[in-house]
Amino acid sequence: MARTGAERTDVAVAWPSRLLRPQHTRLVYLDLNQWIGLAKAAVGHRDGKRFSTALEAVLAHRDGWTYVIGGPLMMELTGILRRQQRQDLGEIIEELTGYSCVMPLTTIATLELETALCRATGTAERFEAVPLLGRGVLQALGLRGGMRVRDRDGNDVTDQARREAPGGAAYFDQRIEEAERDLDRSVIRGPADDEVETELRREGWDPSGARRGAERRAQQEQDFALQLAEDPRWRRGRLRDVIAARYLALEIESIREDALRAHGVRLSEVFTSVEAAREFTDAMPAADTWITLRTAKHRNPDSAWKPNDIFDIDALSVVAPYCDVVVTERHSAHVLRQADAPSRYGMTLLTSLDELADYLSTTTG
Repeated sequence: MARTGAERTDVAVAWPSRLLRPQHTRLVYLDLNQWIGLAKAAVGHRDGKRFSTALEAVLAHRDGWTYVIGGPLMMELTGILRRQQRQDLGEIIEELTGYSCVMPLTTIATLELETALCRATGTAERFEAVPLLGRGVLQALGLRGGMRVRDRDGNDVTDQARREAPGGAAYFDQRIEEAERDLDRSVIRGPADDEVETELRREGWDPSGARRGAERRAQQEQDFALQLAEDPRWRRGRLRDVIAARYLALEIESIREDALRAHGVRLSEVFTSVEAAREFTDAMPAADTWITLRTAKHRNPDSAWKPNDIFDIDALSVVAPYCDVVVTERHSAHVLRQADAPSRYGMTLLTSLDELADYLSTTTG
């Protein structure tokens, strides 16, 4: 029996009905430290030998597996200032993922909320189906993705340009694919040299923007931790209720308000009791993971919030419930195991590349 307001309720998972998960492949997500290990092994770095077995296993067992990136991972990459390390990471990420990505939290939270709200109110869902798996850095960041051709007035003339392309439609498609790949490479790998970087900065490129955003959010959490310290009873009791309220009020505020307006209901009509409110957020997979991880960190009064905590929680909120295998750091894995996330979401949680190598060899033979 879950402790009221402190742990997840026993509500069943409300998988978003409009989110299409791939049927013929299993998704693998590696956090940044795991990619760093594989990159070291791939380039023969002096510290890479201990990761060589894992790299061999990953390369040998690729059939049926899709390695994916996500927006938080790319934002975290911007904090790597050593150009060669960034280039090495870009090469192994491209080789293994082909820039396959999972949709961001904003997309998934929208679909989760829609399904949960429709179940609570009996109204019909508004959205068309959305694939969980996309391609490219733009889709990973929640943008439409796919390059388009526009005229001077901003009109989309891609179809016309394709029909009239001198080399034919196939040549046009090839050039678009190459341009998209070049964009993905430039974002993941960063500027190729000092000259390119100087020009990009002159045009307004700022690689520190993502980290500054994470720093602001980390400071918000640190300020909230100080509020909790004023009344220690919250940390000992219904802390999960408080974090769930913050998710609805802050993390998905605009998504929540848009959904309520579209369905013509007020939140008080959905949350008819405290228990109904708990079950509403607990039933949404990404929301539950976000709340679980933040609750665990705020439970410890000595925790200090850093930008990487924000990146990690944003990433795990999506990949833990929606990927088949996740390799992440030990503390987050411990928290998710304590919350029974692997069995609840049907996923495998690992904490090292060695564990991944063993898992792949055992699972695929």
